[in-house]
Amino acid sequence: MRLLTRTFFTILLLSLSLSAQQTPYVVGSTVSGHVYCNDTNGPARFARILLKSTSPSHAGEDMMKSIMDSMTKIGAKSGEPAKPQTDEQKKALAAASKSMDQVTDMLGATTVGIDGSYSFAGVKAGTYYVHAIFPGYLDTYSQFSEEDFASTDPAVRARIAQVPTITVSGTDSARADVRLERGAAISGHIEYDDGNPASGWTLTVVKPNTAVDPGEDVAAAMAPALAMGGLAQLAKTDDRGYYRISGLAPGEYVLRASLSATAIGINSNNMGDGGSGIKLVVYSGDTFSRADAKPIKLIAGDEQTDYNITVPSHHLHNIAGHVVAKSDGHTLNVGEVNITVKDHPALPVMAAIRDDGSFHFEYLPGNITYTLTVADAADGTHEGPANNIMGISMPNTQFLHKYGTDTTDVVLSDKDVDSVTLSVVQTDWKPTPKKPSTPVNVSPGDLIKGLMGAAAGDDDDDDSSK
Repeated sequence: MRLLTRTFFTILLLSLSLSAQQTPYVVGSTVSGHVYCNDTNGPARFARILLKSTSPSHAGEDMMKSIMDSMTKIGAKSGEPAKPQTDEQKKALAAASKSMDQVTDMLGATTVGIDGSYSFAGVKAGTYYVHAIFPGYLDTYSQFSEEDFASTDPAVRARIAQVPTITVSGTDSARADVRLERGAAISGHIEYDDGNPASGWTLTVVKPNTAVDPGEDVAAAMAPALAMGGLAQLAKTDDRGYYRISGLAPGEYVLRASLSATAIGINSNNMGDGGSGIKLVVYSGDTFSRADAKPIKLIAGDEQTDYNITVPSHHLHNIAGHVVAKSDGHTLNVGEVNITVKDHPALPVMAAIRDDGSFHFEYLPGNITYTLTVADAADGTHEGPANNIMGISMPNTQFLHKYGTDTTDVVLSDKDVDSVTLSVVQTDWKPTPKKPSTPVNVSPGDLIKGLMGAAAGDDDDDDSSK
């Protein structure tokens, strides 16, 4: 269930980008115009253009709530109790809600024609920001955060006033032309410290001297679906390790290269043992530390080349160990171990406790002290047919005994650590009487249907009495 929650967003959004909901025609205003590129004075052919209401929208937040409620129901059927969210998880959820806002925008966007023209029909009465997304050019709207739009600071309000707006009555026709400014760009090459190209890494930029934000990983997971819908650019290294990021506003940035993969030896047959998998982040300056990253300064329309990164892979090492019962030392086979950097805790990376009681964290930066914490440890048996979640086999686990937590610090220097032992005390939890269970089978179509219902405002509460 926890694995499904973490991987659900990307799979769902990829499906959404291919599955537009059919809605009845709504009578309203018509908004039309042209989109041009300022540097060429030519049309922004096949750009995506959006109308965004100036009134605050909670569509993404509502959609995420519907999704999380559905996931909680699936977890309850699997015997997994709901737990309160940590502050870091709340931040990640807020980032997911923001990305979900972009998903709803994607469904409402339209395409600019080969002559630069566009048209929206059935627009409800209101005032809208008009903005376009076109590779290499600045999207004036996306440069502002929710806090900026709520700000009363005259300087911020003056900047927001540069975003074109249009007001319609719901029965009239209106016109708004948009001109796009070319943004700055960064390009370069990424390789491992043995000289081989680092292909398949995702490149983004972050502001210097800022803390690691859990929302960055969420945004990276959402990016492929948004890119398929034309509402984001996805910068990845090619087979030779080359990348290019364009459409950047003037300012100072830190280059962030990230790679996510399943743990070694994990596939759909044993996905529950994988945990968070492999998560690598390297910054400009060839460092895993954001604080030590080398900033890059860009001016309007700038083209900066040869910003290269070498991944210091010889500084990556593994941590492994076992979780045991403190009473007699037998290994447990259910639960998870979370790991954070001791001095800079953020959203933890998780490793599942495997059937032999072991846990594995792979490719962690060395010369760092990590904190490991056991959560939800238990003795369990896998009985009956497995749950099938979008083609992934998830065991139907029956708990026998549950245990408390244990925490330890591990200093990872220049070699692997493979002998960590975490000991937990059994709690007074007692299993409930067994009831006949039906495996949970969830297909991508079921999830898409539920999400589309949430987007349309359906209230389809599960009623177990039916």
